Amino acid sequence: MRSIIRSSLAVIAAIAAASCSSDSSTDPDPINTGPGAATLSGNLSASRTLSADTVYTLSGYVKVQAGAVLTIPAGTKIVGDSTVAGSSLWILRGAKINAQGTATNPIVFTSARSAGNRRPGDWGGIVIVGNATINRTANPVFTEGPSNVAENYAGGTDDNDNSGVMRYVRIEFAGYDVSNGQGQELNSLSLYAVGRGTTLEYIESLAGLDDSFEWFGGTVDGRYLVSYESGDDHFDWTEGYRGRNQFMIAFQSTTIAPRAGTGTLSSDPRGFEGDGCENTKAGCTYANLPLSNPVFANFTVIGPGTGVFSPADGNGAVIRRGSAGTFVNGIIGRWPLYGISVRDAETNALRGVDSVFVRNVILSDNAANFEPAGTNFGQTLNVGTNNIMQPAGATTLFASTAPGALDWVPATGSAAKSGGLASFIGTPVAGRVTAFFGGLMTGTAYVGAQDPSGAKWWQGWTSYAQN
Repeated sequence: MRSIIRSSLAVIAAIAAASCSSDSSTDPDPINTGPGAATLSGNLSASRTLSADTVYTLSGYVKVQAGAVLTIPAGTKIVGDSTVAGSSLWILRGAKINAQGTATNPIVFTSARSAGNRRPGDWGGIVIVGNATINRTANPVFTEGPSNVAENYAGGTDDNDNSGVMRYVRIEFAGYDVSNGQGQELNSLSLYAVGRGTTLEYIESLAGLDDSFEWFGGTVDGRYLVSYESGDDHFDWTEGYRGRNQFMIAFQSTTIAPRAGTGTLSSDPRGFEGDGCENTKAGCTYANLPLSNPVFANFTVIGPGTGVFSPADGNGAVIRRGSAGTFVNGIIGRWPLYGISVRDAETNALRGVDSVFVRNVILSDNAANFEPAGTNFGQTLNVGTNNIMQPAGATTLFASTAPGALDWVPATGSAAKSGGLASFIGTPVAGRVTAFFGGLMTGTAYVGAQDPSGAKWWQGWTSYAQN
């Protein structure tokens, strides 16, 4: 009976909302406001459970407040209101998200516009603010966003903090420039000081305007992450991020023009972009502790080749501003500038003591795999020649890299079928991968995101639409 009453109330509310909505003639592709639809707006101060039979619209900056839990069941669709600037979902410090889809019934955050009319920037994305440590010493330190919306994420002390669960979640056509071109944007998934008690797995960012995944400090781990056609960096970290991530796919074949008025595409998009602490920001120096020191294992990061980015920038991995990092059992291919770039003496010094650790990585079809000798430090000699493989033909490594028919299983004869660091014991990696999703991150005999003989973990719940 209660479910019937709730359904009836939802229908009544939806009809009321429709009758009060603005004239749809001003919007050539209006939001669905019929039965089975509801709107989320403002602050959510009490726990709430959504329903999979309702399409929810995020209107404006929707913030789940401390002490509240937002539960989203499998199969739920949530759309961002593209007529309200910056519409986005925020999980604030002390709040939680419980979004658990399945491989056959994922949770989808997407544009409110119809297929064929969607663009990057249609809505803002998802922001999570946790209570883990960062390395910026200023306080307050605000999230990117307008002054009346931004949240302070400084002063965290709990690296085991738990902001909830996101599993089998797709985030589509998100991102928004909140600073009028001054370099502050909402990403598909922005993670501020998020702790390792949080669970992030089986998450895709599709056609975002800015970064797909960006970590601002914190310790949250992740696995089974997919980034498709990003407007900027696929995986970006800064301010002391120390999480571990395994099984990651990033694919770029084109750039997709964003919704007018929401921002512009990046001039220097990258597969990975890692900073220790950006010295142009208050409370930052390259020496700030804790160092940014993430682990990325079993990644496949494929760029668009030449002629797509303008100007002709675009690197597979840029490690700079005092960041450490571990890159193992991965593939970086088809980037129009460099495969790996180590940008400053401070970061190069960390490489010298194995805090920048690059091993068993295939570099293929990049304009140059390493930077030439000069002011930067990402040369073959510095990274290490004995553990880097450089076969030609990045797209021949897999069953298919055709957009719309992607298949990441290593092809017959592919170098990705072997050559992996099968055991981390005795390497600097070993001490960095304990207590990973309740166990131990292990090495693999293969290279890249997909086990040649394993289940296709990315299949079924991901999408590769471009509009």
